[in-house]
Amino acid sequence: MAVIASLVIGSNGATSKGGISAPLSTPADRERFLQRHRSAAAYIIGKNSAALESYRATSVPIFVFSRFTTPLTFAHPMMQQVTVDRNLLEITRIIDHRIDGEIVVEAGASLLMAMAKSGAIDLIELSRTPIRGDGGFIDVDELLADFETISEREVDGTRLLECRYQGNSANS
Repeated sequence: MAVIASLVIGSNGATSKGGISAPLSTPADRERFLQRHRSAAAYIIGKNSAALESYRATSVPIFVFSRFTTPLTFAHPMMQQVTVDRNLLEITRIIDHRIDGEIVVEAGASLLMAMAKSGAIDLIELSRTPIRGDGGFIDVDELLADFETISEREVDGTRLLECRYQGNSANS
């Protein structure tokens, strides 16, 4: 189907505040995030997101990407470790073929950037809020270098963008 990344970025390029993304969110971002989050057939997250973000109510597979081969322990029974030992595009496409529906990527800055650069993400839903964060800084221009903005609107100071992958079409 599609691999869709959801990301909130503060006014200073941060993707977290106090170690998590929720404090950067505004009502407009939260509404869009929850709509996408609730429609997911599966999630791809990173090891830090698995430890810090809440997935208590999730009843679909959660693929936790990690470079570590040592088995990780997760609090949520739907979380499963995926050792990133080859190309992110290849790993993501294997998962995509197993899942019937949209896969939502809710990863931190470094994993999200690597997935975007590999062509593993089809669509990015990016929210730029007026709130300043303190960690996980990301270069938005670099993140979106291979993406075309197909939708953009502003709601109460939050810029909501939808960007489609435009890189090598063999990847999408």
